[in-house]
Amino acid sequence: MIKIREANEEDNGVLIELERKCPMGTNLVLSHDSSPDYFARSRPFKDWHVLVATENNRIVGSVGYAIRDTYVSGKPCKTAYEYGFMVDPQHRRKGIATQLQKRVECLALQKNVDLLHLNVTEENVPSMNLFSKMGFKLIKDCTVFSLMVYKKQKLVEEVTVRSMEKTDIEKVVSMINDMYHDYDFFRPFQSEDFVERVKRMPYYDLHNILVFEDGEDIKACLGYWDYNKVMKFIVQKFNWRMRILSFMTKIMSLFTKTPVIPKPSEPLMMYYLATPAYKDSAGLVELIKRIINIALENNVTFLNIPVDLESPIATVLSKFTHAKVKLHFFVKPLRHKEFPDLGKKKLYIDIVDI
Repeated sequence: MIKIREANEEDNGVLIELERKCPMGTNLVLSHDSSPDYFARSRPFKDWHVLVATENNRIVGSVGYAIRDTYVSGKPCKTAYEYGFMVDPQHRRKGIATQLQKRVECLALQKNVDLLHLNVTEENVPSMNLFSKMGFKLIKDCTVFSLMVYKKQKLVEEVTVRSMEKTDIEKVVSMINDMYHDYDFFRPFQSEDFVERVKRMPYYDLHNILVFEDGEDIKACLGYWDYNKVMKFIVQKFNWRMRILSFMTKIMSLFTKTPVIPKPSEPLMMYYLATPAYKDSAGLVELIKRIINIALENNVTFLNIPVDLESPIATVLSKFTHAKVKLHFFVKPLRHKEFPDLGKKKLYIDIVDI
């Protein structure tokens, strides 16, 4: 009999082992390793929960969800973001995923959640089928940009780029709020909220946020998060297209610098780019260049960031050598609420939601 309960710190080791059994992807298969702290992935959220499904007191599945207040269609909305869905391969087809999903919905209703949401990569057909059967609807396709780090960027020396300081918080928060004020799933920051959010993110602080300064004004900001310390991604295998690309890259590398494509069993080293905002897009371009150079010094090969392709941020990112992964954004209304215009506006995708 399957039982579901809240996870606790004593489950840490078992959840790490379960995670390793559940690689993701089809074209590019990646295994995950959250050691030493499985819950580090959840700690950036203010109100988070991890559930585990057990059979004979053995953990056979898990899911996480985080509750937050935000705005959808211009109105206040309480949402629950779902993540970390996994079922032990030896215990699939027992309805465990469905039971976990039903428990999340029950607990979300108890907390007056209006809307569930989650994202699924384009090749994850089983997850799309599961959530569609559970009443979720695809409202929009977004994209994860993976900027490739392989050569040093030429910088504009006459400009001021530096790490964010406490005295910058008000200006940075105002710029971020102006950038995303009309996006769904964005709640304007207060200075205190922004500081608390940064503190909750493991291995991240104000030093990781760069600002582009023009005189006394800040024209752009961009953070970089060393997510390798939160979760390691190991390449298991990739399809024939990736093999051909890897082969061609090797040949080209004899004549010029080329992107690094990890081989099976090698880690995928990446930074996550956090909360980009700007008044001047040239400032954001310069910040991306600086972070590419920082990544290059630290043997990081990709900078990942999810965006709505209708966002002007996507135009800036497209200027750099990159790969794209399509991200399906699914939602399910609760409490008989309707959101008829959902998906028509640009979506704000928090980096902690990936």
